[in-house]
Formats: sequence, structure tokens, C-alpha cells
Amino acid sequence: MKKLTIGAIAASALAIGAIAYAQTMHSGPGNGPGSTMMQGGWHAGPMWSMGPGRQGQGPIARHHFVMMSGIPAPYAAMTNPLPHTQATLDQGAKVYAGNCAACHGAQGQGDGPAGAGLSPPPGNLAWLSEMPIGQWDPFIYWTVAEGGSQFGSAMPAFKDSLSKDQIWAVTAYIQAHLPQKSK
Repeated sequence: MKKLTIGAIAASALAIGAIAYAQTMHSGPGNGPGSTMMQGGWHAGPMWSMGPGRQGQGPIARHHFVMMSGIPAPYAAMTNPLPHTQATLDQGAKVYAGNCAACHGAQGQGDGPAGAGLSPPPGNLAWLSEMPIGQWDPFIYWTVAEGGSQFGSAMPAFKDSLSKDQIWAVTAYIQAHLPQKSK
């Protein structure tokens, strides 16, 4: 089971890298950095490409790190302790609105007004939530807790400003595909 999980993580990270690489290699209309085209049903726009001057930064660098080294301890074995309920998603939506939407956008597409001038741009969380690694509790928790400075990203670390339960709630919200309305 452990080998299968590691293999799935590596395959996911490799696929993300291949999509980003393909985006930087095709310069036709709608294919270059700044594009928001869809390929094979997956968003492959600017938040996942490594465009000129951005090699090794942002979301791609984080995924490469995971592919090569795994999730750092003590995050690697974490699982979300919160119940899978609407109340958890509602709390996650509040955390997301107050801490994430300004950069990642209301629907998680990396298009928030505060992220407009960032290089690399904020990650597309809506797209990430569809990927296998986006459903992995330790990956999302680690990303939110530690931020992106080690990967050349402006994403702040939230481990000192959000409680563990708040990070877990926003993790659940992202993994639930950033639902827009409470039921």
C-alpha cells in the first residue's frame, strides 16, 4: 500500500510537471504563459506554467520537491481530524475568504486582485483540488502552514496566524472543490 501511495504521488507530480513544461514549449495562440486554456479537462494556465524567468519557482517547485523528497516531517503522516461535515466546510469557507481569496480568487483560480502582480502567480486551487495530490491531507496542510517562501513564492506561512483546526478546515474546503454556497 505504501509503495502504491508513493507511486501515485510521484506520478501526479510528474504529470503536473509535464503539463507545465508543455505549456512553456507551445507559443501558439492561447498556449503561452498567461494562457488559461484547458488541456485534457485540466486547467493548464499561468498559475502552473513556469514561463520565462520563473523556472524553479512557485507551485511547480513545490510539486518537484514532493516528487523528489516527499512531504517533510512532521507533516507527512498527518490526517484531517475534523469531521467531514457541512460545518467544517463552512468554517473552511470563512478561513478561505479571510486569508486566501485575495490572492487565489473567490473560486480558487489564482486570479484574486492581490495576486495580480505576483511572480509566480498564486496557484490555481480549483485545479489542484481535482488532482490526486490535492486530495492528500499532508500536502495541503503543509502548503498552508509553511507558505511558499522556500519555493520562491509570496504565499505567507499561516502556521502562526491560523489555528490547526482553521488550517484543517480550509484544507477540507479546498479538497471539496471550493464549494461556493453552503447547503
